[in-house]
Amino acid sequence: MLWKRIATAAVLVPLLVASILLSVGRTAGWPFLLLCAAAAGLCADEGFRMFLHGARDRAAGVALAVLAFFSAALLPGPFGVPALLVCVLLSVFHALPGAADPAEKARRAATLSFGAIYVGGLLATYPRTLLLPRGEHWVLLGVLSVASGDTLAYFTGRAIGRRKLAPFISPNKTVEGAVGGLLGSVTGAVLYAYGFLPEVPAGYAAAAGAAVGVFGQAGDLFESLVKRAAGVKDSGTILPGHGGILDRTDAILAAGPILHLFAAWSSRAGAGA
Repeated sequence: MLWKRIATAAVLVPLLVASILLSVGRTAGWPFLLLCAAAAGLCADEGFRMFLHGARDRAAGVALAVLAFFSAALLPGPFGVPALLVCVLLSVFHALPGAADPAEKARRAATLSFGAIYVGGLLATYPRTLLLPRGEHWVLLGVLSVASGDTLAYFTGRAIGRRKLAPFISPNKTVEGAVGGLLGSVTGAVLYAYGFLPEVPAGYAAAAGAAVGVFGQAGDLFESLVKRAAGVKDSGTILPGHGGILDRTDAILAAGPILHLFAAWSSRAGAGA
């Protein structure tokens, strides 16, 4: 299992880094934008497969998630939120026709609208972060912080984990693992900032890493809750040793907005200095 995880990471990490570096200086950062759009579509497909049984509903959900992603990623700030609300209304319009039970229609509409915003809206924060000053490094700092936290949480939990963190949601997660993961996120952020964002104070980088770690772990737990509600172990099987795309991006999705805020605050502070 471990070697499969390493092999998969060896393919995905260079692809991610290359898309980010190729996006620097390009309009809308299109290589990274397209990679994120593909990830949004795959994540949405896996998520909707857990709860929607009709191919038509799943296709509509994926389309709405990708639409939400592009709307939130490309439209100027004042238009992004209304565009996401339009996606919610489109979800409702899709679920209304037909002779299904009203409770079933409401469930479908709620699933479609939440899934579209959860995947497309959250993932859109990364292309927006990329376009900020030094944004490519903030995106990589966030991804590294999540990855280092996830890795240290795994090994800390296996080595000294005793107290269950959320036994009814994710039985294997421990308090000790969560603390180790948080330390890993902070360490990863501070080390990356030291090497590539020297203008960012260590305390600020540590705070960003801690916030990313907390939100990332919350996102991981939330996806575990969703899978438990659906009665599945993994969201998919596309990544050997990892499960589905959604299994690997759950923490990254949840950490996106707070990472964007830290990157934006940092750029504003730098501009005012």
